[in-house]
Amino acid sequence: MLDRFDKQRLAAYMQVILLALAASVIYSAPYLRQLFKTSLLDAFSLTEMQLGNLSTMYAICSIICYIPGGWIADRVAPRTLVIIALFTSAGTYAWWATIPGYFELLIIHSLWGVIGVGILWAAMFKHLRLLAGGDDQGRMFGTLEGTRGLFEAILLTVATFVFGLFATRKLGMINVIIIYTVFAAGLGVIMLFMKGVSGNSDDTASEKIHLADVLLILKQPTIWLLCVILTAVYHIFWATIEFPSFVETGGFAMPLAAATALGATKLWMRPFGGVFAGMLGDQIGNVRMMELLFIAGIMGCAYLALIPTTPDLAWTLWVFIFPFGLLAYGLRGVFWALLYECPVPTRVLGTAIGFISIMGYSSDAYIPQVSAYLQTNYDTGPAYQLFFAYVGFAAVIGLIASWRLGRITRARTR
Repeated sequence: MLDRFDKQRLAAYMQVILLALAASVIYSAPYLRQLFKTSLLDAFSLTEMQLGNLSTMYAICSIICYIPGGWIADRVAPRTLVIIALFTSAGTYAWWATIPGYFELLIIHSLWGVIGVGILWAAMFKHLRLLAGGDDQGRMFGTLEGTRGLFEAILLTVATFVFGLFATRKLGMINVIIIYTVFAAGLGVIMLFMKGVSGNSDDTASEKIHLADVLLILKQPTIWLLCVILTAVYHIFWATIEFPSFVETGGFAMPLAAATALGATKLWMRPFGGVFAGMLGDQIGNVRMMELLFIAGIMGCAYLALIPTTPDLAWTLWVFIFPFGLLAYGLRGVFWALLYECPVPTRVLGTAIGFISIMGYSSDAYIPQVSAYLQTNYDTGPAYQLFFAYVGFAAVIGLIASWRLGRITRARTR
């Protein structure tokens, strides 16, 4: 019995690794700006506002696709959706590598939203939710986040090395994008010929979703709290995206190579942050873990908003990035484990994930616009610090929502 249990758990975690590989190449490409922002501006001849518009277009299309994606996830096998997402992503990356114009870039970013959310997102999380038992939610979701982060860090580290081999930023970016194209297509071929491993059966997946089920989702206060918490989590994630550009252009006199290395260091915190936060969350409670991480996030944003932007303090950012990266990715690793606290029928789980995502990730549409506005209207250093102050305020809201969620779940178990 124990041997069978161990084999089932091993098979489940193997599926997590496959999902993490796919997610790493599909979801990291729209956020290459976290390491290559100034290079993207130069290679594609973009302005700050245009780059912000591309991120917003990706977010808008993602928001539109969350509910349809959840509906699809309740009807199509996750493995099939992953394969489709990988091959279509490879096609868009090949197009991207031709250095198209601004209008074509808008189309490419729109397609990324359709692929990443309409095809893959809810299917990935529903599959994971069904694989994990009640005692493994934090570990399973933390493992996905951590493993995905590991693969993203490896991929971006290789991309950073390749980028440095070329004389111009344009050639460097072309070859970075080619790496993503080859990786996505290769992984798609591997998964196409690899035998799938079935997870826990979902006896209700084929049942018709009724209006009463959707209303049940909307009536759950915990669902709305998760929407608020996810919005705050994503604000802190955007702080990590803007961090390398801040250290490069914000007054610390840090060269491009050092700023990129700092950003890569931050990415290597993701595997550890996701896994450790998930494991600790299962011990002390995932809601309590979220509260502690938000408190640390508020303190981190306050530091970035108040630090004097002088070269003499540049070294402190190398110390700062380790705990800040851990907490940021810890938040992402633990968040979806909170879904276990919401009494949602399995047959509408994909739809619930879609609703939470459309509400929570809507911040992806306006956060880059806030950053672009500040960069356009203020000096670079103060603009970034105002942005980090804004993120800190969002983290306070996330802390309050996490505290409220904890009260509701504790009252339910009494």
